[in-house]
Amino acid sequence: MPLTRKLLLSCCLALSLPAFAQGAAAPAVQTPAPAAPAAPASTFQSDVVAVLGHVQKELVGLEQAMPQNKFNWRPAKGVRSVAEVYLHAAGAGYFFGKMLGFEIPADIAAQMKTYETSTTDKAKIQKALDDSFAWFGNQVKSMPDSELTKSMDFFGHPATKRAVVLTALGHYQEHLGQSIAYARSNGVVPPWSKKGN
Repeated sequence: MPLTRKLLLSCCLALSLPAFAQGAAAPAVQTPAPAAPAAPASTFQSDVVAVLGHVQKELVGLEQAMPQNKFNWRPAKGVRSVAEVYLHAAGAGYFFGKMLGFEIPADIAAQMKTYETSTTDKAKIQKALDDSFAWFGNQVKSMPDSELTKSMDFFGHPATKRAVVLTALGHYQEHLGQSIAYARSNGVVPPWSKKGN
């Protein structure tokens, strides 16, 4: 092809490119999606506190659903009353905490022997439960990992502090179950199960 034809063809092609470009869609700019914030690392201590929060919500909710005139009710002679079960659960947080080496509040320490029978007042019992859960959860949250694996005497048997924390958590749950049975025996539906009764 002669040089002039090549030059002419190149010029025509160069002049036509802007026209083609106007009809073509501009390439989309790909912006990376923002990264989701990383979830805080889960620890044994944070998991215990999360489960404690759930048990607290249900136990306190159930305590609030029980009528005040049922707080002296007991299923049989010599068995804990409604009020005594709630106060026993609250007191157990301090009991296990003391075993773990935590310093319990002075006012609680002074009344531990009579704590379960100290009141039947619904509002005071709710506060006792909330205080117990908050106190025990804060103590566990502040435990260093190195403390969890330490061995201690647990009713005559060696156990790690981690095992004692789990036992305390199970103890709260055990008395939640007992309180559900007490509530049902008195015609009270647990607040979280009202839809399905």
